[in-house]
Amino acid sequence: MKKRIISILLSAAMCIGLLAGCGSGGDNSGNSSDASDHTNTAAETGSEESSEKPAEDGAASGKKTLTIAIPQNANVEDYDTNYLTAMIEEECDVELQFQLLPTAISDAKSKLSLMASSGEKLPDVVCMSLTDLEVLEYGLNGVFIPMNDYLYDAEATPYFNSMDDKEAILQAITSADGNIYTLADYSPEDFNLTPYRCWINKAWLEKLNLSVPTTTDELKEVCKAFATQDPNGNGVNDEIAITGSVPTATWGCFTPYYLMNSFIFYNGDQANNGLALAEDGKTVIAPFATEEWKAGLEYMNELNTEGLLDPSMFTMDATQFTALLDQSPNIVGCVCVGGWGYWTNGLDSENFQEFELMAPLKGPEGVSYSATFEYSPNLYYNITKDCEDVELAMKVGDFFYRKDVSLTTRYGEEGVDWSKDEAETSKKVGLYEDALGIPCELAILEDQWSKVQNKHWYHACPNDLSVDDYRSMDSLQEGDDNRNAVLRSTSFDLYYDAHPELLPTLVYTGEEAEQIADIAADIKTYVSSSLAEFVTGNRPLSDWDNYLTELENMRLSQLLEMAQTAYDRMSDQ
Repeated sequence: MKKRIISILLSAAMCIGLLAGCGSGGDNSGNSSDASDHTNTAAETGSEESSEKPAEDGAASGKKTLTIAIPQNANVEDYDTNYLTAMIEEECDVELQFQLLPTAISDAKSKLSLMASSGEKLPDVVCMSLTDLEVLEYGLNGVFIPMNDYLYDAEATPYFNSMDDKEAILQAITSADGNIYTLADYSPEDFNLTPYRCWINKAWLEKLNLSVPTTTDELKEVCKAFATQDPNGNGVNDEIAITGSVPTATWGCFTPYYLMNSFIFYNGDQANNGLALAEDGKTVIAPFATEEWKAGLEYMNELNTEGLLDPSMFTMDATQFTALLDQSPNIVGCVCVGGWGYWTNGLDSENFQEFELMAPLKGPEGVSYSATFEYSPNLYYNITKDCEDVELAMKVGDFFYRKDVSLTTRYGEEGVDWSKDEAETSKKVGLYEDALGIPCELAILEDQWSKVQNKHWYHACPNDLSVDDYRSMDSLQEGDDNRNAVLRSTSFDLYYDAHPELLPTLVYTGEEAEQIADIAADIKTYVSSSLAEFVTGNRPLSDWDNYLTELENMRLSQLLEMAQTAYDRMSDQ
């Protein structure tokens, strides 16, 4: 395995791609989530060369120096003068130096891989989002060192050991070999666990005297009316009944994932390589190799054949998507998007204000699911073999888990950008106050997200922000404008529980993980391209059996067998 580290890491990076941020297990958009939190990451995909900023020698100030490699983010003004940096340096008695990696996560990972394989001296800490497979490989090859002794010592890591969610984080950061090589960004948010939300043009429904569809058949009839009855009133047959955008360029915008959940549950390829649990709650299955998946393809192919489904969604990037949504007059009738940030001006966009959320649709067999996945923390903080003061590196890593520091990593400076003081929170409306009766306990005074700022590292570090923290935060309501809270509450009601028992994030052994990397990457690419071909008619559905045969040739059975073994192993613990 040591000889294969570079190829394995690069193939894993290609397999995972960019999410959402975010990520794999979930996005870290907090209250400003609409799509702006996610499209920023997608837009910042340049290939800047890494650079190391000179800093004052820690010896001059009597402080020890800690070097941190971190991907550069265009929304961070200056890491050296950043408020979070100064906070860490003062309270941990340390001098931080930054080695800036390329912005694009794939380029940053390639740079790290080359640094590790070349034998050059590594920074003390690597602070970037890595997959569990990548962390394991670096750990097995001695690039990252184990943290077990520190994390299980309450005196060495007091903040980590005082967290309510400690056990959940421990499970997520423990590699298959039993070692812990990383710390995690733990920030689950309800809104981000069901990204494939569908919106329908209520203005068009009202004009054509139609009701919001509740089934796939009703949606088809509504789409026919949208496409043929000039609901935007411009006298031109320019209406697009239903559209979306590719999942690699946008967040929650791939409409086929929403539609497929009316036939079989599919997590939108957000976790476990798209695998799921069967109805028995015990058997791991591949939804994309079932007759129900085929039925979903047939339905979407019918929409496409009748000119109702926009085939450009299979190639349209985020910029093109926003341009389409912004057209005047509005030409879109139904669309799947993760949030309102894909419309210019978001909530205030006149086009967006024509839309309302639509519940998961019932398919012909009564299936009505939401593309949901179990939250998995982002893995962010790794101590390298060249770190000369591991105790200091652990002290800094643990510091992020102090609650006010965790809030700083997302919201900025306490008392200036956010406050938990009742004098401030009492003026605010909680994000889920209407839906769940939870009052505001975190007031946002100055939003430090989706813009260039110098208060935090744009969340690229460990933290602990629980579901309760998120649910009790400020809805950013101004006066009577409670749209942000209402939309999130509506999404929670319609989508949050609309799923069967979820397959937990699987933890593989080193041998299993090595075998899975190539298999999963090949299958993911093949399933994605085949879905587009079947829906658009470039591949006839009569070729379904050949599709299944090719999946077997790609070792789908082996992938399922290893996933089942990992699930059984976790279930027995």
